[in-house]
Amino acid sequence: IKHVQIVAEATNHARDWIHTPGNKLTPQIFAQEARHIAEAHRLDFELIQGQDLLENRLYGLHHVGKGSENPPLCILLRYRGNPDSSEVLGLVGKGITFDTGGISLKEADGLEELVDDMGGAAAVLAVMKIIGQMKPKVNVEAVLPCAENMPSGSAYKPGDVIPTLSGKTIEVINTDAEGRIVLADGVTLAQQRGATRVIDVATLTGAVVVALGTAATGAVTNEQSFMQALLRAAEQAGEKVWPFPVYDEYKAMLRSEKADLRNSCGKEAAAITAGLFI
Repeated sequence: IKHVQIVAEATNHARDWIHTPGNKLTPQIFAQEARHIAEAHRLDFELIQGQDLLENRLYGLHHVGKGSENPPLCILLRYRGNPDSSEVLGLVGKGITFDTGGISLKEADGLEELVDDMGGAAAVLAVMKIIGQMKPKVNVEAVLPCAENMPSGSAYKPGDVIPTLSGKTIEVINTDAEGRIVLADGVTLAQQRGATRVIDVATLTGAVVVALGTAATGAVTNEQSFMQALLRAAEQAGEKVWPFPVYDEYKAMLRSEKADLRNSCGKEAAAITAGLFI
């Protein structure tokens, strides 16, 4: 009963964050929420913001968030429940607290719902709250890149070529394909901080809903054995997850003539190429 209560409360907490209005949950306010959880459950907490973003080479996150008056930041939470193991699970959650689409502006209808574009970060923070309470014998590195994607004179633009933490460059085709850019930095940072395997969670693209509706979520992997373990866990938890194919032809769609890869390939296989980008 205690186990169920902990999971249910954390799930409801994530739902509350997702539905909080954008002016009430900026990247800075969400970072405060994460700090409170870390302090309450003895998790290591770190916040990378301001000039430190550039010093830590989180260029993708910086560019996505630089158009907003609420600057981007990256939240890190660490739990080491098994110091005898070198295995570290990285959890990376997309934290776009409001997504206008940037210069590639979204339509007005339904725009008020785009406060939920930090659903991945909310889910990961809820997981860390559960871990902090249950103290499992695992090692976890959580990375939450957070930003508002806003249009302004300082916003990044279609056609820009931007660097990332991994060293790869991105040709920006669509500024509304911002989640994969911040997650790319987040995944690389998780690896640099010791993660041996990584799961990233995101409201990455509406193309998943086109493919699967709202009954299931899509998944893309470069490690099939890890995917099978994830699918077994999902089935046990009552979550419906469908793995997408990762053929080389899909990877070729990401090629750019101006950079190492482009951030958008159009409507064809859009959910798959979004995952493969990361």
